[in-house]
Amino acid sequence: MAAAAATEDKVEYTAMLLGATGNVGGRILHLLVQSPLCKKVVVVTRRNVAELANPKVQQVVVNMDKLQQEVAPHAKGVDIALAAFGVGKGSAKMADEEVRKIEITYPTAFASAAKAGGARVLAMMTAAGADSQSSTKYLRNIGDKEKKSEELKLDFLGLYRPAVILGNSNTPSALGFVMPLFQWGDAVSLPLDSQERPGARHGRAVGAGVPRARAGQRPRGSGGEDSRVQGDGAVLRGG
Repeated sequence: MAAAAATEDKVEYTAMLLGATGNVGGRILHLLVQSPLCKKVVVVTRRNVAELANPKVQQVVVNMDKLQQEVAPHAKGVDIALAAFGVGKGSAKMADEEVRKIEITYPTAFASAAKAGGARVLAMMTAAGADSQSSTKYLRNIGDKEKKSEELKLDFLGLYRPAVILGNSNTPSALGFVMPLFQWGDAVSLPLDSQERPGARHGRAVGAGVPRARAGQRPRGSGGEDSRVQGDGAVLRGG
């Protein structure tokens, strides 16, 4: 039993990431690169970013309007897809069609390509309060984003809903000093190699990492762990 557990702990994986140039995505990439279990990270970007260069990192530059088609050849053999992608600046002045393209169309195309390539795990960052029936346009869009993720029916779906992203251009810098004063405002931990599965409605920060049901193993479904995990209201620290 002990030997089997030790073997389980050493499952290696290949990841594909969308949003690596953002606050949260950059932190996820850092942890993936540092992880001894992560063999390779396919990073999908709109332009080549010299700062992302690393022996583990394969940058794939795409036309975002052809994302699924252009990513498909590079997604073969991927175990885990992580999307921390969205409107980097306030969306109030943007046309709703453009917001939906960034928040829904592109992440869904990315996830679809990952699934077609063999990924069984999807971690999607959305936002606290996401609800496709909300009267608030932004929350309604993010709720639609979650629905699209669910419709893909990967073996494991993690929906991560930060309420605040410290270091983001939309977040007042003063919050970076105030939030740590509260227990629930601790800096985020992204347990990419942890055996501790992020719990639904976790009271502190939620990590967008590999759950207990790892990429190389099938989740136990309705008889065991829920293959869909939500983390609502977390505080994420970018960088």
